[in-house]
Amino acid sequence: MQDYLVRGSVFEHLMQECFQLNRNLVNVTRHLTDDLGVTGAQWGVLGALGQDNAPRTIAEAARRMGLARQSVQRVADALAAQGLVEYLPNSADRRTKLAEVTAAGRTLLAKLEKRQLKWAKRTAGDLSEANIEEAMRLVKQIRERISIDRDANDG
Repeated sequence: MQDYLVRGSVFEHLMQECFQLNRNLVNVTRHLTDDLGVTGAQWGVLGALGQDNAPRTIAEAARRMGLARQSVQRVADALAAQGLVEYLPNSADRRTKLAEVTAAGRTLLAKLEKRQLKWAKRTAGDLSEANIEEAMRLVKQIRERISIDRDANDG
């Protein structure tokens, strides 16, 4: 029983570090986007819509992001108002439009990706690729366990 309590405590400390990491990432995202007229949320939706350079529905983008369709729709509408996304007819489903990133949106994404890469290289510094990959595997494993636990407790 003692071992369980110790591991739980360590896991709680890891959660606190993750919360702090998330706050830092939100601040970095704000810094990377603040002079370009978009928010971090808009960048995320623009990236999800621009992935593979193929038009997709808002519902598809929302699933990729793990977000509610309605929240992604609101952000996509704001991007469309800025001319960064356009809606197209969907031959597969007349009720649902496809969203496509415009040329201006692709230009903006390229700027943001360049900034992000420069920031990531500077931040990663001398961390080894193996260490980063191991951290990524652990975070993914924890994320998946949280999803399974959440799904099990929803019923």
